[in-house]
Amino acid sequence: MPKISPVLPSGAKRAHTVRNAPHAPARSGTRAPAEVRRPSAPGKFELVRADGDGFLIRILDGNGAVLALSRTYPDIAAAVQGVEAVRECAATSHISDQTAGSLDAGSLPTSTGPAWPAAGLASDPLPLP
Repeated sequence: MPKISPVLPSGAKRAHTVRNAPHAPARSGTRAPAEVRRPSAPGKFELVRADGDGFLIRILDGNGAVLALSRTYPDIAAAVQGVEAVRECAATSHISDQTAGSLDAGSLPTSTGPAWPAAGLASDPLPLP
């Protein structure tokens, strides 16, 4: 079972706080993909308390910038299962460009299937152990 930080900050507002806002380079006329910055340290998953009941997963890059924020999970065990689902999905997923012509055709690998398994959708609760 993954390590869980003993201190869980309260409030979904803290989960939305971006410590170091990610740099978005200005668009150029070439429409080439932006250069990817490499973080100086490994990223991490943080479990934080939601405003009401439950927990959120905040995914941070190595520089502390927020990459993603999850749906609300009913308890820590379900949130940990969510972390495991994200790890598995990220390791096997392809990029599916849904922006309709934002980049040149063929510049990104595409997927014919959904980008996220049906069990991981925000409206579907994860089964508890």
